[in-house]
Amino acid sequence: MATVAIILNTAKKLSNDEHPITLRVTHNYKRRYYTINGLLTNQSIKFRCRPEYWKPPEAEDNGLGRLRKMFIGFKEANSILEVKLQEAYAILKRYDEQQISFNFDQFELDLKKKEIPVVTSLQEYYSQQIAILEEQGRVGLAGLYFEVQRILNKFKPNAILLDVNYRFLESFEYWLRNERKNKDTTISVKMRNLQRVINQAIEDKFFKAEDYPFGEKKYSINKRLDSKTKKIAITLDKITKLKALNLPPDSWLYLAQQYFLFSYYSRGINFVDISYLKWSDISNTHINYVRRKTRGQFEVPINQHNGTILNYFKENYKVPGGFVFPILDITIHVTLKQQYTRKKTALSAVNHALKKLAEQIDEPSLKLTTNVGRHSYATGLKRSGANTSYITEALGHATQEQTQTYLDEFEKGVIESWENKMFDV
Repeated sequence: MATVAIILNTAKKLSNDEHPITLRVTHNYKRRYYTINGLLTNQSIKFRCRPEYWKPPEAEDNGLGRLRKMFIGFKEANSILEVKLQEAYAILKRYDEQQISFNFDQFELDLKKKEIPVVTSLQEYYSQQIAILEEQGRVGLAGLYFEVQRILNKFKPNAILLDVNYRFLESFEYWLRNERKNKDTTISVKMRNLQRVINQAIEDKFFKAEDYPFGEKKYSINKRLDSKTKKIAITLDKITKLKALNLPPDSWLYLAQQYFLFSYYSRGINFVDISYLKWSDISNTHINYVRRKTRGQFEVPINQHNGTILNYFKENYKVPGGFVFPILDITIHVTLKQQYTRKKTALSAVNHALKKLAEQIDEPSLKLTTNVGRHSYATGLKRSGANTSYITEALGHATQEQTQTYLDEFEKGVIESWENKMFDV
């Protein structure tokens, strides 16, 4: 009788030192190998790996080799391998029961007649996407995927990709709003992430395009959710009071105050870019940096306010890696993931300190965050008399990049004259 096993065919070498995972069929000392990918369609999982990712079958495994945990999507892949092996055993059992002589060609025809249904869990697919993003160094986006995956696991832990339809999305929105007490902006972020995952699943042939649940005539994120973040700006008198606070140097309160003011006086530079700012980005007259989020280039003039802050940190801090501010330390925060975690915890600490500062200027109800400095810059610029075609609610209804586009349309002297009025220079 013929025998079957799922093995890693190390006799056949592929690129990256990988080998194909195959179904090996043995009969009368002859062998044939059928690649798992060759037996399947609509599969994005590549059944190939290096030897260290593979666990060969032992006697008690009945011929079932398995992928180790280090293989991305190992659970789903192993379940497919098990089904294919059982399918092969079922064919051999039928031959035996019906007394059909074994023939390699007939076996291959029978084997390829039936395709296993692809059932992909939502959690497993998210894990695959997270692993890919981390491999690409996109740790910030991977963090968002992980957070949405965690929430979906609480909502429907056993959901498969094909469960994501209009009803699913409607129910998820209701659950987020009523059980999690999320606002529209937060729900919108999660829904857009799920939409992105479904788009990828369609590309990977795990989800049919005709079943796509998003869109204007289906589940429309834009129509159902108000995703505009409320922009909060504070007036010049509050910024003056914040600046006048006499705080212990090097304390978190002092650092939070300086980061906030630096953002305000530097055209709303955000906290992530402040974290990565290096002395090599700074000339005698300008700060030149590339925004981490979009890779857009920015040029900010040095004025007496942000210049004073820069001078203080130059005189008092020597941060490894040439960073201006003591947020990242490349001797500690080596990997991108470590840097991402550090930025996140530092931002949380700064925003917590800013709340304390709001209390110190007798504004306990003021929601002071690093973002408020960015929006206060735009609002102050409008109040200084800047042309509305330049500002046009730039930080209130558009993106940071559109604001920079508006800035580039004006001569530097004109922009700086508006800033001088606003900063009272």
